[in-house]
Amino acid sequence: MTAHPASPDKTQAAGPARWARAMSDPAAFAAEQEQLGHVWTFLGLASEIPAVNDWFTTVLGGRSIFVQRFESGLRAYENRCAHRFYPLRIGRTGHGPVVCGFHHWRYNAEGRALGIPKCIEMYGRTPRDIDARLREVELAQCGDLVFGRFPGRQHCALAEWLGPGHAILARLGEGLGKPDRFACEVAANWKLMMGISLDDYHVVAVHPGSFGKAGYIPPETIHYTRFNAHSAYLPGSPPGTLQAIAEACRAGNYVPERYRIFQFFPGLIVALIKALDYAGDTYWFVLIQHLEPLAPGRTRTTTRFAPLPFGRPAGPVRKAFRAFTMPWMRLGVRIQSTRIHAEDHRACEQLQLRASQADAMPILSRQETRVGWFEESYARILDGHFEPDGVIESVSGLDG
Repeated sequence: MTAHPASPDKTQAAGPARWARAMSDPAAFAAEQEQLGHVWTFLGLASEIPAVNDWFTTVLGGRSIFVQRFESGLRAYENRCAHRFYPLRIGRTGHGPVVCGFHHWRYNAEGRALGIPKCIEMYGRTPRDIDARLREVELAQCGDLVFGRFPGRQHCALAEWLGPGHAILARLGEGLGKPDRFACEVAANWKLMMGISLDDYHVVAVHPGSFGKAGYIPPETIHYTRFNAHSAYLPGSPPGTLQAIAEACRAGNYVPERYRIFQFFPGLIVALIKALDYAGDTYWFVLIQHLEPLAPGRTRTTTRFAPLPFGRPAGPVRKAFRAFTMPWMRLGVRIQSTRIHAEDHRACEQLQLRASQADAMPILSRQETRVGWFEESYARILDGHFEPDGVIESVSGLDG
């Protein structure tokens, strides 16, 4: 098995290498985010805004946006009034019509300002004549997961962009109910945080009390697959496993048997973890981690987790026992997950301290293969290649 280092830099200018510039240079970060804003990006869960006029805010392409449920369905817009650029939504979630808090301009579901106070008196025209509009975000759903992009550069449908991952995400997002969640801001670039999730070489040094207890991962168990700009770690699996999982998800009969983690470009991480085998029952959870780039050295991370709703025991005794034990299982998953995340965050923050000195290519090991794949996809998109490449490639420790 060979590692896949990041694509070579096109320039040899002093300072950070091309792959690292946006980690410390605000101008490079802004240019990077402007490009990435045109790529299908995870925004949140539709179930978190169930009622008409419920909304949440997030970040896309370096810009604040809000996703809102209207009578006609979900719509998303850049979070700034067309009048004087005041934020239309303040906070992470809320409820109410789209009314600017600065001058009470009111917008409809199509993002048009149709309610402008004293419009004829102030402007001598009607709101329709002014024709002020919000910048719209194109939306698509994969089950409960909402994705968005600014239109204009990437033209593929979401299903094409996600490839086999579309069926997997649709299945894993079914019936999650109200997931538990924890969130924080980390003093590190989003790529460093995605990179550590793609790296299996760090587990002994960074997670000595959990993942690293048993030492380095045996190479014969390694199995990585990349599909379009995305990748997966499928330990102990033969070639074709990703496609088999996708087919089982499409058929509605997929039940996990092993730990799995899927990374979706640019900032979505989905993991399947087994919390416990207890009293003849297996407790599987899905974790959905969302990375929101805020600045060259600052990222908001939100992790949602919930028990998988399929494959549960059908008997009334086990159902009752599961209902009794589930709060403790959720607590255990929260404690373990926040601990692992905190260890990763500390490592990323240390990397961030030297981001401006990253003036060479990384020397990637076999267990960092997915980091190289990610950097190749990142370089392609920054060069303007937004469409999926159709690649499905697998490597394993058994390859050499």
